[in-house]
Amino acid sequence: MNAPLRQRCSDILRAKVRNEPVTMVVHVALSLLIVINVASVMLDTVEPFARNHVDWFWGIEIICTTAFTVEYLLRIWSAPEDDRFTGRFGRLRYIASPMALVDLISILPVFLLLLTSIDLRFIRIMRLLRLLKFTRYSHGMDLLTTVLRQQLGMLGAAGTGLACFLIFSSGAMYLLEHQVQPETFGNLPKALYWSIITLSTVGYGDVVPVTVGGKVLAALIALSGIGMVAVPAGILASAFSSELRRREETYRQTATQHMQGGLHLTDAMRARLQDHQEELGLTDEQAEMIINDVREVHRGHIVDDTLFCPHCRKPLRIEVSDRSRNR
Repeated sequence: MNAPLRQRCSDILRAKVRNEPVTMVVHVALSLLIVINVASVMLDTVEPFARNHVDWFWGIEIICTTAFTVEYLLRIWSAPEDDRFTGRFGRLRYIASPMALVDLISILPVFLLLLTSIDLRFIRIMRLLRLLKFTRYSHGMDLLTTVLRQQLGMLGAAGTGLACFLIFSSGAMYLLEHQVQPETFGNLPKALYWSIITLSTVGYGDVVPVTVGGKVLAALIALSGIGMVAVPAGILASAFSSELRRREETYRQTATQHMQGGLHLTDAMRARLQDHQEELGLTDEQAEMIINDVREVHRGHIVDDTLFCPHCRKPLRIEVSDRSRNR
């Protein structure tokens, strides 16, 4: 009895069939709770409003924390149904996984607040980490985390180059300005602050060079900042484009396999393609465009008088024996 129930629980929480009614209700409800809780945390920092509605805020926190705690425990209980967490210590491996740690961190602040008499503000703000749970329910967030994970090495290299440039530029500005402006460029950390603001092209204007050499260096750093900041952006843009093309090609291959032997899709085929589309995070417009492209390709290769099996849509091969011909 426990095994089917655990499998069912795992299928719902992992959204194995995304368009299944119970799965949709559970995930929509959890998403709404995340939004409500984050909005509550933000409004809780408005002191007059928070004092007048303290019971409402506490009630929302209790309801959300209870729901997230139940979800966390159910995910641990059903973790062995996932192939990644089968076998010995499977549940411990799940508890140590990144998303399980996010779930734990999202409910931990409330328990700390209940166990301590001090209202630790940083613990309350930690509840905003529940936004990270959206990576389970948002295809856009899933795409973002996938791209960041794939490009971690490239982003690390770009970040290292940017850090070196910041250190060199702040050191040069310190040598040029520290004697004239000891209060603003009196040490390297102060000069580093100016370099970060200038290189990112923000330019608050609270700290500016006054010497000729400092102004020339500032102009060079500001111009270099355009290119330095654009490098990570270019890496991410290229990675997003590549990942989207890969997902579209994967969906195209699946659609081609289902449509071999015919131009029309059965209801079962459409359901399987819909599940695959949601798994890849493609929009309805993208999926429909790919299906139309596959139809156009098939239309040029299919003969009008070809007979197809009504069940699997594969072309039928009719053979006539010699005995039939003699008759």
